[in-house]
Amino acid sequence: MNFSVFPNMPESSKLLVFTSDITLDEISSNRFMSRLDKFLSTWSSHGSQLDTDSVLIANRVVFIAVDESISSASGCSVDSLTNFIKSEGVVSGVDWFNRHQVLYRSTKNSDFTSDWLVNTLDNFISLINDGSLTESVQTLNTTVSVVREARESIIQPFSHSWYSRLL
Repeated sequence: MNFSVFPNMPESSKLLVFTSDITLDEISSNRFMSRLDKFLSTWSSHGSQLDTDSVLIANRVVFIAVDESISSASGCSVDSLTNFIKSEGVVSGVDWFNRHQVLYRSTKNSDFTSDWLVNTLDNFISLINDGSLTESVQTLNTTVSVVREARESIIQPFSHSWYSRLL
């Protein structure tokens, strides 16, 4: 299934993904996205402005797309983004580098931003193992690295996700 994620970005655009350890409330998510948008509007690499877009899913996972056909996001520019995200986390008490959260849903929905449930990786795998969730449950794929992959597989059934290797 194809999703219209980052419709104005080329398929080759690089993706950077950060996952929060908590679900932000509406005020906090709006505040975070406003500050992120401001940062991205001035984000550059070796003096060249980077063309970017971002989306926050379920008030927990932020995907940032960078069109590298114009200017590549260098190590230093990625470090500056990482430092920005870390500093936002310190200010708000959010760990944006949490890799132990799984977003999943049972309902099929063409909208990739809504209806997500969240669980720790261990609890999610337990729910699969005990049959509370089936292998067709949809998971948010936070391992996508370019927009093309996100358009094709930002949502995957558990059976096609990297999580399935944990059984």
